[in-house]
Amino acid sequence: MPLLAALALAIHSWFAFVGEPMADDFDFLHHTFFTGRDRWFDGGGSRFYWRPVARQLYYRLLGDTMLAHPAWVSALEVGFAALAGLCIHRALRRSWPGAWAAAAASFPLLIEAGRPLVSSPTNFQDLGAILWSAVALHEAAHARRWSALAALLAGLLCKEMVVVTAVALPLVAGAKTTTAGAPPTRRRLRWLVAVGILVVAWAVVYRIVLLRAGLLLARDAGQDQGALAAPWLNRFVWACGESLGDAMSLPALTPALRGGALAALATVAVATIGLLAADRAARARVMARGPWVVGGLAWFVLATATLADVYPDWRPYRSPFGAIGLGVACVALLGAAWPPLLAALVAVRLVTFAASPPPPERVAADVASAYSLDFAKLVRLQRLVGETRRALAVALPPPAHGARVAAHYYPRGALYAFAGDRALQTWYRDTTLHWVPIRTAVLEPNGATTVALELQPAAARQVVPVSPQALWHLEDADHHIEAKRWAEALASLKAADSLERDPDARMFASMLAGKRALALVGIGRVAEAETQAARSLALWPGNDDARYARVGAALRLGRLADAEADLEALARAHPSDAGLRRMLDDTRRARRAQEAGRP
Repeated sequence: MPLLAALALAIHSWFAFVGEPMADDFDFLHHTFFTGRDRWFDGGGSRFYWRPVARQLYYRLLGDTMLAHPAWVSALEVGFAALAGLCIHRALRRSWPGAWAAAAASFPLLIEAGRPLVSSPTNFQDLGAILWSAVALHEAAHARRWSALAALLAGLLCKEMVVVTAVALPLVAGAKTTTAGAPPTRRRLRWLVAVGILVVAWAVVYRIVLLRAGLLLARDAGQDQGALAAPWLNRFVWACGESLGDAMSLPALTPALRGGALAALATVAVATIGLLAADRAARARVMARGPWVVGGLAWFVLATATLADVYPDWRPYRSPFGAIGLGVACVALLGAAWPPLLAALVAVRLVTFAASPPPPERVAADVASAYSLDFAKLVRLQRLVGETRRALAVALPPPAHGARVAAHYYPRGALYAFAGDRALQTWYRDTTLHWVPIRTAVLEPNGATTVALELQPAAARQVVPVSPQALWHLEDADHHIEAKRWAEALASLKAADSLERDPDARMFASMLAGKRALALVGIGRVAEAETQAARSLALWPGNDDARYARVGAALRLGRLADAEADLEALARAHPSDAGLRRMLDDTRRARRAQEAGRP
């Protein structure tokens, strides 16, 4: 079952650019390739935390593969997830029926929040915590102290929340039934001492590294004064709510599906409470499994407590670690009460996992999401980075010493996916490459090779090279249009058109036609403006310039209904634009008055 769960997770997570390094990955890769391979006692390229196994070691072993074959790394991470599930299953199988162990082992895998764990290299910090915790629990269940301690140390060096595993190990080791040897209490004490020594040693070294390397923790990065002032209990309750929702794959569902899933889960909960209230035998069975229920809930609570400091920046990939304990508690409770209740919970979770949206197929003009980084946003950013890398491989083959790259119409807030210049420098293994604005690329050439890339939300090729000079003239025309210098705008657009002839540059052609339509409306050449606007929207339906040009043309011709229709489309695209809303209201009133025959 855990192997099938990992396979299902892989199938539901796979897309063309799966495993593509982005954002923090480039910090770690840049540290690996340029800072030196002997620096283990720092953040590995980050200002936060000391996690040398998940950062320095992981990226030194796999850095070249991440860049050359990113999907191979994702496939390896799927294998790690399967191994973690298998270890949890084998540890539980010593005390539980096979079906129960399988259900609990698949709990952290068959969730929407698990998809980022196998899709992005940087999330090995969380996946590694799960993997090494599972190995440590497996070894403890088999009373193998030294291998369990080694796995625990590896987990702690992946992510700090593995201290929860440290708490669990003596209890798991003490629960093992043996025919000879030390009694359970003495065995637990030995494990407690060994684990305590290891955790204290790790904590001391961790603190020293933090101080000497100047590293920060999550709470040190808080800028929102309201968030900093929020009571810890409020932040903990928030983290619990987010973790519970993630454990049932609820946040990614449509409102209708989420409502149905909540109703189904509530039905299971009510049925369980009713059964326990009415059936003494069921209560006795649950009491017999009480330590598992309490232990699983304690794991979930402790793991979630470590996430209170990230308030209010929730990222779903943090949830699967706590879901290990929640799965144990739910399976022990429902399986003991009445197995069909457990089957019902498994069915609901399978449905919610399967119903979560597939990976987005395109990079959108806006990469905003409900969370700072959920699976959908992760995929869009990986696609953007992958398409950019692919376009540069053709437009700017290595070596490219001193080259500069300009990005046009990339989504606002998406450039952090390139970690500043580090993506370029990592791809080319050259620290002289930089991102520059279009204006700098054209007006300050400095003899450097310059490539401009443009995002095309609606085209088959989403990132294409475009002439920097053509883009500069396009932006220059925009300034002329704002100043109502229509003739100068048309001249700049003509120059831009002459400099870019790639038929695949559909976004550029759409922008060119849209701005030309605005300028033509400005000088009263309405018919030509409508032709250009139609061409612009055919190339890219989201072109605001073309719609504004159509509004201007329709108003000049007295076609108020047409103007209202385009203003409604613009208002849907920009719901917070108060000026646009007023313009729509004025046009609507004028159209109604026109239809009523009033002036």
